[in-house]
Amino acid sequence: MLKLIIPSIELYDEIKEEFISTKEQTLQLEHSLVSISKWESKWHKPFLVNNKTVIETIDYMKCMTITQNVDDKVYEYVTNENIKEVSKYIESTM
Repeated sequence: MLKLIIPSIELYDEIKEEFISTKEQTLQLEHSLVSISKWESKWHKPFLVNNKTVIETIDYMKCMTITQNVDDKVYEYVTNENIKEVSKYIESTM
């Protein structure tokens, strides 16, 4: 299991002309056959033999998430470091 911290961030919405602040979010992720099955059924391609786009990778993170009631907006603020952590976790020999 991987504990992933999505950091808080402050952005400016130019359309609404207001600042947007997010809270830090901790997610529990688990790389499993269930996660792979969910992802493959959505993308209609094998998980293990394909290079994935950033969008596909973040979607797999959603499939891996076992934390309850996570707002989908949280995944919009995933950092490159978060993606590296997930990749390292998936590639480990556990």
